[in-house]
Amino acid sequence: ASSTTKSDMTTMVTPKAFAIGTVAGVLGSLAGMGGGFVMIPLMTSKSLLRLSQHQAHGTSLFAVAATGMAGALSYSGHVDWEAAAAVAACGMVTARFGAIATTKLSGQALKKSLGVFMLCVAPLVPAKAYLVEHYPSRKDETNPDMSTTMVTRTTTLETKEKKEWSLLPERWIVPGLIGCGSGFLAGLFGVGGGAVVVPALTVMTDMTHYQALGTSLCAMSLPAIVGTATHYSKGNVSMRVAPVLAIGAFAGAFAGGKLGQNTNENTLRWGFSGLMTFLGLKTLIRA
Repeated sequence: ASSTTKSDMTTMVTPKAFAIGTVAGVLGSLAGMGGGFVMIPLMTSKSLLRLSQHQAHGTSLFAVAATGMAGALSYSGHVDWEAAAAVAACGMVTARFGAIATTKLSGQALKKSLGVFMLCVAPLVPAKAYLVEHYPSRKDETNPDMSTTMVTRTTTLETKEKKEWSLLPERWIVPGLIGCGSGFLAGLFGVGGGAVVVPALTVMTDMTHYQALGTSLCAMSLPAIVGTATHYSKGNVSMRVAPVLAIGAFAGAFAGGKLGQNTNENTLRWGFSGLMTFLGLKTLIRA
C-alpha cells in the first residue's frame, strides 16, 4: 500500500509542477519578474510538492531562466539590449554569491527572509507608477531641453556622439549596479530579480514601463543559470521537478508577456502587489 501511495505521489508531481510553473510564468512575465515568489511557497506547500526551503529556492531558479527567455521573446520589441547586457553581466557575477549565501542560512531563516523581502517588494510596483509620473517632470524642470534631445533623432554625427556620451552612465553604469543587486537576490531567493530591476530601470533611466519589463526579463536568464549551477552543486535542485516546472514557466511567461501588453497597467500593478502581500504574510506565518 505504501509503495502504491508513493507511486501516486510521484505521478502527481508532473502535473503539479507544470501547473505551478505556468501560473508563476504568467504572473512573473506580467510584472517583469521571474515568478520565483509564486513558485517557492507553492513548491514547499505540504499539499503540493513538499520540497525543502533550500530545494525550492534552487529549483525555482532553474525555472526562472525559462521565464526570462520566454518573457523576453514576448516583449522583444521593448528590450533595451545594451542595458540588458549590463544587468546580466553583473548579475552573473553576484548570483553565485547569493546562491552560496543560501546554504549558510537555515530553512526557517531563509523562509523568514523571503517573507520579509516579498512584503518589501509588494509596494514597489504600484509606487513605481507614482515615481514614473513625477520623475520625468522633475528632470524636465532641471533641464528643459533634455527630453527633446532624448526623443528627437538627429542625423548629424556630432549630436549622436554627444548623446552617446550623455547616456553612457545610464546605459552601462546604472544597469550594471542594478544587476549587481538583482543578481545577488536572484541567487539568494531563487527569483529573477525583477522586483529590483523593473522599478530601478524605470526611475533611473529613460525607459518606458514596457521597456523596463522586457529588459528585466531578458537580463534575468544568464544570472539565473549561474545561480542554478551553484545551487545544483550544493544539491538544492530537485531534478524530478525542475524540467517540468521550467516548461510550464516558459509557456506561462510567453502567454503572460503577450497578455501584459494588452492589459491595463494599474490592474497589473495592484494585482501583483496584492499577491506579493498575501504570499509574504503566508510565508512569514508558516516560518
